[in-house]
Amino acid sequence: MDALPLWISQHALALWAAVLILALLTGDAVWRHARRRRLAATGKGGYLALRPGTAAILLALLAALFGVLFWAVWTQTALLRFDTALAQGLHDQLAPGPLQFTALVTQLGDPRLIVLAASAFALVLALRRRWRLFVPWCIALLGTAASDQAIKRFVHRPRPLGGHGFIAEAGFSFPSGHAAGAMAFFGLLAYLLLHRSSPRRHRDAVAAAVALVTIIGCSRVILQVHYLSDVLAGYALGACWLVIGITLAEQLRQAR
Repeated sequence: MDALPLWISQHALALWAAVLILALLTGDAVWRHARRRRLAATGKGGYLALRPGTAAILLALLAALFGVLFWAVWTQTALLRFDTALAQGLHDQLAPGPLQFTALVTQLGDPRLIVLAASAFALVLALRRRWRLFVPWCIALLGTAASDQAIKRFVHRPRPLGGHGFIAEAGFSFPSGHAAGAMAFFGLLAYLLLHRSSPRRHRDAVAAAVALVTIIGCSRVILQVHYLSDVLAGYALGACWLVIGITLAEQLRQAR
């Protein structure tokens, strides 16, 4: 086995914690920077808007990341060897206890739970006639689910052979639906909280969304039901739809 996948698999849980901490620190730094710029520009403490120019740059970067991962998987580059070695290393190195705990954690991103929660929020928005939030919410989440399934069927990548018995997944592997769905759902939910709640709660909303997205995505790799590239591609795909949803909501808000 290659040295890097082996080292990662031997320190998987510590690296999971490190990635979570890094994601939280990065999210908090981005939130602080954006908040300072907004306060400097407007003198107000409202929710953070996404400018069209910034949205276009983010979409281009995310689409490029997804395209690189798609090409690497489709053309069977060295990334596939790394993915396979990492999955095998995790299978050999991880004890049953951490796997059982991770199998519980990953249910936070279960598509059935996401669909149920997203439908409930959509119903609330519709009943309150918040159409400028309802439409972007539905477009982003439905777009995430539809594009994820379409790409899975096109790529036809088999899942890793785990065999640890704590969780089993059917269907194809690329991209990760859990990662894409978590990114789109919890990201949009954080946006709604930024839009509707007190500025004092904004930092907590961002931190919670970042933590949940990170935990769910990493759990899929640790459980060996997805390769690392599947999760990264899922993040990129979900983030694209998240940016589209927020941008549409902002445009509808400004048109008002």
